[in-house]
Amino acid sequence: MYFNKNHETIMRIDSNSMQIPFEAINHIDTSHLTHKPQVKNGQTIQDLYSITSKELPVGVSGITIDNMRQCAKINTSAKILGENYLDGINKNTYNQFIDSINQLGIVELDKNKVFEQGIFHNIDTTNNVDMSSLYDLDKDWTNILGYLEVAKLNNKFDVDPYQTKYNQGIVYKGNQKTDKNRLTMYRKYLDLKKADNKHFLKSISNPIAFLNSTKNILRVEGNHTSHRAIKTRMKIETIRVGDVLTNGTNYNPYMLDKITQPHRQNQLLMVFNDYNPNEHQIQDVIQLEGIKNIIRMANYCEHTLKQFVKMYTTDSMFRWWWYGGKKSVTPFRPLIDELKKKDANKDPQINQVIEYIRKSMINDKVA
Repeated sequence: MYFNKNHETIMRIDSNSMQIPFEAINHIDTSHLTHKPQVKNGQTIQDLYSITSKELPVGVSGITIDNMRQCAKINTSAKILGENYLDGINKNTYNQFIDSINQLGIVELDKNKVFEQGIFHNIDTTNNVDMSSLYDLDKDWTNILGYLEVAKLNNKFDVDPYQTKYNQGIVYKGNQKTDKNRLTMYRKYLDLKKADNKHFLKSISNPIAFLNSTKNILRVEGNHTSHRAIKTRMKIETIRVGDVLTNGTNYNPYMLDKITQPHRQNQLLMVFNDYNPNEHQIQDVIQLEGIKNIIRMANYCEHTLKQFVKMYTTDSMFRWWWYGGKKSVTPFRPLIDELKKKDANKDPQINQVIEYIRKSMINDKVA
């Protein structure tokens, strides 16, 4: 299989639907498939042979042979790659991907011809973001979900968090009426522990080690469900298998930018980062943010702030608000220096977690 070695791609595909013309298929065996012809007025208008996921191994959800259109439709996921599942279907795993389909004994695909003539009807693009340099997801997962939920700034997207024992994450759903805009982020470790993945894990030589390798992985998935979406988002002219795998650009980081709009400062997210819900009650947050806002409006000027506090307090209360005391709120005086230093070092773009995820996806290369 020929690939342009000078071109780096970040395309990784999981679930997908592929259509292959008979010209790219060396052999077809329909003996284990169900024949579903449709006849109307004595004429055959549909001649299909199909097999469903219940009768197929892990990673293959359906195969249909369409004699009228002279093509095969094959629905798969990256689980067909077994040990290489996390790599996704990409230019390096393409040969294994086709070999795994051929091993089923239903169709024998010609790798070069599928590459040149096969097309993708829909694809899910993926990234596996290793969060271990920032967080231990066993301990910090709830906080991560909170960051992801409040990071959304684009009102054309809705946020749908979900939390079950073995499936926890967040979905950003576009409310646009044209192509589906959806980006999902979830904890891969919990997803793989679901009962649905029991058979897949059995196919792995060391399932425990494989599971442990995913403990700090945040999985990001983008759905592309139309020909137009694939071509426009991947910045390619065709939906041919070869173009998608070698020339396609992973749209996930750009989708994240569209959702979080990093050029806009998210004030709520800044507040969320500053206060641990286990340590602060809402009235504390409101009061402290009010004090911080006053300090910023006074441009951190101690003299101006001192006059302001004196104007609204008695002599005894002034010391309590300015210097602090027993059961006092955080006082003005020490907060001025603390806030000035913190604001000077504040990232003007977006919180650390979102920026880390975005950069990780941009730097995700398939050598």
